Amino acid sequence: MECRDVRPLADAFLSELLLVETMEGVVAHLARCSACRAELDGLRRLRAATRSAFANTSSLDARPEFLSALHARLQADAEHGARVGLTRRAWLASAASVAAALAVGAAWRQWAARSLTALMHAAVDDHRFCPRKLSEAPMTLAEAARRYDAALGALQTVEPTVTELDGSVLRIIERHSCAFNGERFAHVVLLYRDRPVSVLVAEAAASGAGIWHLGPADDGTVSPWPATDGLHVAAFRGSRHVAFVVSALEQTDVEAVGRAMAGPVTRALAQA
Repeated sequence: MECRDVRPLADAFLSELLLVETMEGVVAHLARCSACRAELDGLRRLRAATRSAFANTSSLDARPEFLSALHARLQADAEHGARVGLTRRAWLASAASVAAALAVGAAWRQWAARSLTALMHAAVDDHRFCPRKLSEAPMTLAEAARRYDAALGALQTVEPTVTELDGSVLRIIERHSCAFNGERFAHVVLLYRDRPVSVLVAEAAASGAGIWHLGPADDGTVSPWPATDGLHVAAFRGSRHVAFVVSALEQTDVEAVGRAMAGPVTRALAQA
């Protein structure tokens, strides 16, 4: 196996979903390729960080009123069972239903985290390969708004809150819409310290509520992500979109550009 064969399999490899022979091929490649080992380690840390973020996000916890109502219902069922001789099997079925509901919630969190991670990887690859290795040519934001997501048209005129950061000019040099790995992005390219910085905006339907652990960008908050493929990443969200800021610049620079773009981007999307 070569690097180009192994890297698309990284998520499945970490989830132990590959066939035995494919798994052995990946392991053999990793034994001799330090670059792929480093990328896999970064993905492993990213998955752990995302999982931790979801596990510690209070907005995804069961609401107190739901827990209170559930407790009251179970207690009432137990008392009723004592009065009318509710069988042990019926009680176990009730408990199993509660356990199944909790399991579904946990599985949903894990699915949302994986979806958001996959979207981030698509954004990073879009930054790396646009427009050289895209499956289709980029289109204007106006055309993307007409064909895919009307809100993307609002990004045609959005500008950063400042034109200079830490003594260096910050300016937009390109805007278009492109697709990578099946994900459709609005791609705004800025130049900062003579290096390109991509702001890649996508509708977050695929990642569901996975976006809610990200900071509320209307106040300029951005969330850092672990470096991926040698690139630094930050993210922010709107009401139904998520944006990834990607560059080879230092993490502090990437986050600074993200803060300069977060408010204007999310306000434009909200008003579209």
